[in-house]
Amino acid sequence: MKNRNTIIALAITSAATMAHADIADPGVYSPFNNAQAKITFIGSSAGYTGVMNWINPDISASVALLNNHESAIGDSVILPTIFQAGERIDFSYEVIRGGLDLFETSDAADWAQFRVDASDPANVWIGVEDIRLPGGDSDYNDAVFQVSFIQVVPTPGSMTLMSAGVLMVSRRRR
Repeated sequence: MKNRNTIIALAITSAATMAHADIADPGVYSPFNNAQAKITFIGSSAGYTGVMNWINPDISASVALLNNHESAIGDSVILPTIFQAGERIDFSYEVIRGGLDLFETSDAADWAQFRVDASDPANVWIGVEDIRLPGGDSDYNDAVFQVSFIQVVPTPGSMTLMSAGVLMVSRRRR
């Protein structure tokens, strides 16, 4: 347990000190074709309660993922979409108890509220400042999440079905 707490403290400290010269685009991008995104709650040291949401472009709405006070460290959610290489994934963070507010990675005016470490594109870290700047303390440890990308490989059975479908289509064309 002591090692886990040390790792969590290091993760939060890392998120809080992510390099950030000017306000940079906090977008998260899939590094692979046919990738699933797994969002994991790393930790929080916030007094306010907030929810990390995925902005689902298919339904033009946000989908609640993890709460910084109700989620346990290590809780994760896999997004129900397959992403292609270079596809952007946007998030919002909604403060629901404390100073009510909403920040979105898709809105350039909100970029200062997020710090993203994409030095490993398959494992991206997102730190959130939950008090609108310049009023917040800029520690980016109010909520820390990791976005892990997992490349989806078709199973042999699905490959057989796809091959059979291609054969049927090609035979009909003749």
